[in-house]
Amino acid sequence: MKINLVDKPISDLGIRVRAIMGVPELILIDETISSPDFLKRAENYINKAIKDYENLDESLIEIAAIYYIGYLLCPGMYARLPKQMENLSTKTILQSIDWNQLAEDLLNKCNDLIDEAIAELEDDVTYSATYAVLSDEATYPNENI
Repeated sequence: MKINLVDKPISDLGIRVRAIMGVPELILIDETISSPDFLKRAENYINKAIKDYENLDESLIEIAAIYYIGYLLCPGMYARLPKQMENLSTKTILQSIDWNQLAEDLLNKCNDLIDEAIAELEDDVTYSATYAVLSDEATYPNENI
């Protein structure tokens, strides 16, 4: 299975990334989020993780990609924050965020979602019961095996 974020973009990508990062569009615009550099890196990361699997839950993989893009954007957030903002409470909140810690959290969430998609696929495997039939004590244990 492979995803293609560059040719088949995720709907409302900007809104969804900003929602998990907790930033307004004024600070993180759609063009930055949908930059081919970020999309290609996320695509490569996800595809490497899921290359051995088929029929994974595409919605989980899409959400994992959104978290990975957020992870990629976090280190640059220190530079993106404006020096002057009219809304002081928003400025204080955004400046108090540990973007490196958030990046780590988003990467962990991405990996958890990939693992969850794989686990769901593996949960679909059915197992049947196996029974051993012993005829009498004389044949147990069977030393001829």
